[in-house]
Amino acid sequence: MSENNEMNQLINQAKSEARNDLIKNFFAKNGKIITSVATAAIVGVVAFSAFSIYQNSQESKFSEIFHQALIDQQIGNMDKAREALQKIYETSSAPKGVKSLASLRYAAMLLEENKKSEAAEVYKKISECGGCDSYVKDLGGLLAVKTWLSDENEIKKEDLLARIEKIESDSKELRFQISEQKAFLQIQKNNLAKAYEILESVYKSPEVSQTIRTRVEEGMKMIIAKGYEPAEKAEQVQAETKK
Repeated sequence: MSENNEMNQLINQAKSEARNDLIKNFFAKNGKIITSVATAAIVGVVAFSAFSIYQNSQESKFSEIFHQALIDQQIGNMDKAREALQKIYETSSAPKGVKSLASLRYAAMLLEENKKSEAAEVYKKISECGGCDSYVKDLGGLLAVKTWLSDENEIKKEDLLARIEKIESDSKELRFQISEQKAFLQIQKNNLAKAYEILESVYKSPEVSQTIRTRVEEGMKMIIAKGYEPAEKAEQVQAETKK
């Protein structure tokens, strides 16, 4: 029995030594690669930590600027508020959440100064913000469209419909409201059939809210009052005539 134990100990010792030799040989052959990988991992962790710290400091910095701009606006320091909001809007490193909210305020101030084209451009950039809150992004798009439609010079431009449709196709939260605005553009251009078709599509959508459906129905009635005769109504008239 003692001989077997001694034999087992010798075998286990030999295996242990063999494993140690393999590990030593592995590190000897691949030491540089292992060191490089370990260094890269450490650098990555340090870089991520530094970026997180920078991000947090930027968030804090621009949130404070935005908060102060709101206070200045409330107490009537409009020039100071406008300057701060513009600074956030024009700073590429400003965090997207704070920047989008500050941009909405800044565009509203531009509208108050009757700078419609500048305001519309700010709203449009909000709608193009990749990492922004989806509602804020869509709100920027909707306000850009409304601002364009309030500007006679914009309404005359041939690419306006394409711009509206681009914003409409990219929207999620406020798509139906943007579709309504597109219909109003067609009404202004006296394209009543197109306008009715757009509103009818919104009205029939199962996703549309009752509030929007009611509003769209009123719009469809207004188009009919302007002299447009929907296809369904025309078919009914023809059927009654044949009788």
